[in-house]
Amino acid sequence: MSTRKKYKLKRIKNFLIFYMFVCILFVASYTLSRYVETTEGTSGLGIAKFSVTVNGIKVTEGNPFILNYKDITNTSEKIAPNTRGYFEFEINPKGTEVSLEYEFNFDLKEIPEEFKLAYFTINDGEEQYDITDTNIIKNELLLSNKEEGFTEDEKINIKVYWTWDVAEEITNPDVSTIDNKNISIIAVIRQKL
Repeated sequence: MSTRKKYKLKRIKNFLIFYMFVCILFVASYTLSRYVETTEGTSGLGIAKFSVTVNGIKVTEGNPFILNYKDITNTSEKIAPNTRGYFEFEINPKGTEVSLEYEFNFDLKEIPEEFKLAYFTINDGEEQYDITDTNIIKNELLLSNKEEGFTEDEKINIKVYWTWDVAEEITNPDVSTIDNKNISIIAVIRQKL
């Protein structure tokens, strides 16, 4: 075969390879275009509001805060031996758009062991809820209307009943009350998952 024919055949062969490669790319890109598509744009994402106060103090999710029982104005009577009473808390979740869990943890380290937290009630209801052995109150607030969130009418009033029973009669008039001792109350309110 002459050199000219070899050269012509080589050109045809290279052209066919190039043409086949272009056809393969065209078919592959057409096939992929059915399954791969990109676009750009913006969209809005609604984020639920979280705004809760306990006795007027703002609580943020995940950040507990400490109340001293002396700062709670709704104490039924002075705490002293052989007395009974309650603490009162008001949880105001107005505007919050998620269901909540709340927990109150009472630190009674400085208080005599005869002082006991008995039970708690919600919104002056007759049902009594137990307090755990570690002096923790736990409960939840379920959101009824997801469109508006909690309203002003959905405040929760919690009464924590306590007793301080001493077996013997107290004859010392200087017996101390819990005026000079602390009951730290740690409140945690978070979204119910």
